[in-house]
Parts: sequence; C-alpha cells; structure tokens
Amino acid sequence: MLSRCLILKQDLCYINAQYENWSDIYKLMIKPYFSVIIPTLNEEKYLPKILKALAGQTYRDFEVILADGQSKDKTLIVFKKFQKYFPESSVIISKKANVGHQRNLGGKSAKGIYLIFLDADVDINHTFLEEIHLASIKQGFKLATTWIIPDSNNPIDKTMLIMGNLGQELSKVINKPFAGGYNTIIRRDIFERLKGYREDMLINEDQDLAVRAFKNKIETIILQEPKVTFSLRRFRSEGKLEVLRKYAKSIIHFYLKGPITHELFDYRMGGHVHRKPQKKSDLTKFKTYLKAMERLEEKIIALLSD
Repeated sequence: MLSRCLILKQDLCYINAQYENWSDIYKLMIKPYFSVIIPTLNEEKYLPKILKALAGQTYRDFEVILADGQSKDKTLIVFKKFQKYFPESSVIISKKANVGHQRNLGGKSAKGIYLIFLDADVDINHTFLEEIHLASIKQGFKLATTWIIPDSNNPIDKTMLIMGNLGQELSKVINKPFAGGYNTIIRRDIFERLKGYREDMLINEDQDLAVRAFKNKIETIILQEPKVTFSLRRFRSEGKLEVLRKYAKSIIHFYLKGPITHELFDYRMGGHVHRKPQKKSDLTKFKTYLKAMERLEEKIIALLSD
C-alpha cells in the first residue's frame, strides 16, 4: 500500500485531473502493481521458461496477461497449466498476429499501475519483479528497460549483447531512446497517454514508443540490474550476420526516413519461425571485430558509471 502511495504522490497533478474523489484513487491503489503482458504466436516450446520464472517470483503483486495471435500449436494449453501459479491471469485472443496490436490489447485490459511487456522467449531471475518494484519506488520512473544478457555462454554472444547494451545507452545520448519490446516497463497512464504502440509499423515499434515518450518529456530509464536473458534464437536460425544486417538497415531507415510501415525484409513473428536452423555464416571477420570491442568494454562501462 505504501509503495502505491509513493507512486501516486509523484504525480499528484495527474491524479487530480483524472480522479474525482479519494474512492477512485483507492480503487487504483488496490489493483495489482504490475501487469505482465506477453504477446505470443506458436510459442509452446519457449513459453514455459518465462512462465516458470514468473511463477517463482519473490514479489507477488502482479497479474499475467497472454495476448495470443491465434497460435496453431499448444501455446494456450501451456499457459493454462501455469495459471494456477498466478494470483490473476487472463488470455486475450487477437484477431490478427501483430506484436504491436497484441501488446495494445494487453495494455487495454491491464489493471496494474505499471505494465511490463516481455517477449515469450526471454527469461528473468526470481527477484526480477522485486528489483523492478524497488527501482520504481526509488527512481519514480515512468518508462524503463534493462540491460540484457545472452541465453548462452558463447563469448561472441556475450560481447554482441554488451555492445547492444552500450548502443542502448548511446541512443539516449542522441535523443533516440530505445526500450526493447522484449522488456519494456511503463506506467499504465503514460502508455494510455501515448496511445500505445503503433500497429502499422512492421519493426522498431518499441523504439518508436520510446521516442514519442521523449518528445513528451518522458525519459527512458535504463537499469543495469536486473538484467533480462535475451533469446538469440533468431540469430541462430537466420545467422548472426544476416540478423545484424537487418537490424542495421531498420535503424538507419528509422533515423533517416522515419517509421517502417512497409516491408524492408522478411521479419516474421512467432516461435515456429525459428525451428529450422539455417546454414551458419562465416564469422571469422566478425569474431576479430568482437574481440577488439571486448578490449574496450571495461573502459566504456567505466565511463558510463562516472
């Protein structure tokens, strides 16, 4: 109860404008603190990991909302098996498989003070929600994300995601903040004010949300802890160089030409997309580059800490 009071106190002007009396405010206070929203499409293989992690959370004041894009596999059956572990949970069936649309559906039905958008293939530690809760009280953020670590012990994967974390920090410096849809934490009232994700975008809809928030004077806070374990399944199925090429192309387009509303390349959603690994690319030059970047890692992180 105290944590909710602290959050409400931070934005008293907003509350006065939105709620007519203390009974309305009390109704807000007794709702779950977090609404965890997971968009899915054929994720029976990957979904159990994040559901098991949520079931084991030390912080329990949350609901789980599965926004499914009409999966053809056993995704919904998997979720139903885990529902007994959650205080509150629900399933929303989307008429179309569109990650932005599915996240918006989840956001519209959510009751929590904060919305946490997680992808079906990520993983979190058992204190993740507790740490996010404490950070929200201490920092009073309205929009946040965290650093990521790979789902493997491969040195190349580790270095690649270190560079991704540093790129996230750099994006803030150039006023193009990034909060990955795989892990976005946002106050529900802010999400509603921004009208959620753009559903006409085929990629980078998560960065677009953070940029629109920035234009509305809402900072994206990047937490170095707790980290989210990021799935590299797309890199394994398509090849590291191919996926990096796509990401680079999409970011350049976003910066120079604006939101991507037409297909630049094949970038499909769903667990079924990554079931058949393709032929591995020659990573000799890429490994040499990453080793050079590793030598700069400690210096760059030290600069960020200053």
